[in-house]
Amino acid sequence: MSDVVPGWYPDPSGRFEARFHNGQSWTADVSTDGQRFVDPLGTAPPQAGTTPAPTSYKSSTQQRSNKPATAAMVLGIIALAVGWMPFIVVVGGIAAVLALAFGIVGLRNSNTSGIGRSFALTGLITGAVGLAVCVIGVALSVVVLDAIDSYENPREHSASVTSCDLDGTTATLTGEISNLAEHQADYSIQVAFVRPGTDNAQHSTRISVNKVPPGETVTFEVDREVALDDIDCIIRGVDGPLPFGLEID
Repeated sequence: MSDVVPGWYPDPSGRFEARFHNGQSWTADVSTDGQRFVDPLGTAPPQAGTTPAPTSYKSSTQQRSNKPATAAMVLGIIALAVGWMPFIVVVGGIAAVLALAFGIVGLRNSNTSGIGRSFALTGLITGAVGLAVCVIGVALSVVVLDAIDSYENPREHSASVTSCDLDGTTATLTGEISNLAEHQADYSIQVAFVRPGTDNAQHSTRISVNKVPPGETVTFEVDREVALDDIDCIIRGVDGPLPFGLEID
């Protein structure tokens, strides 16, 4: 009983690139440049030393693998998965370009080996779509950077506390903020209730003051429960609008 694994092996007759061995004997199924045929002369005649051994099957499989096609498919999938993400879009873009490059190489290899054509085509398609998805990732990156910049660099302003009252355990801070810029502005104001004469905050929070017209002053008020007999109210800082409507307390 033969221990040869059925598969494609170098044609012992030399007339074609590969010939199929069914595990028992050579067949008339042959292949050249990835195209399969039926040998018009029939089965290759047995020759001494031409029957493949199991080890030669492993070697043939390795030689006929199409690694660029597999790499193209994997890289294309990565490009689709991360290309839309802000900042990580760089990884997606690189993966998409590599998917296209490996896909072209893999497709050429498949024309001669007959292996990996579907993987190569998948890599080409996902790589192309991945590049398109990266456009979304770039746009989202710009949006995020703009939001962070607006938060960290608020429009010109002035802010002050106009009153600080304590009624039982309820502290009330009243303040005002003026927009000194030439355009409408949104602000995020961090306030704190502290022990008199210190900056030891009993409670701090943020309040958003939006759509302040240029040159206008807007009043804001904050109430908080505190465990103090006396308090001071302070403004710790003024930033731009919180990114994407986030609320920080």
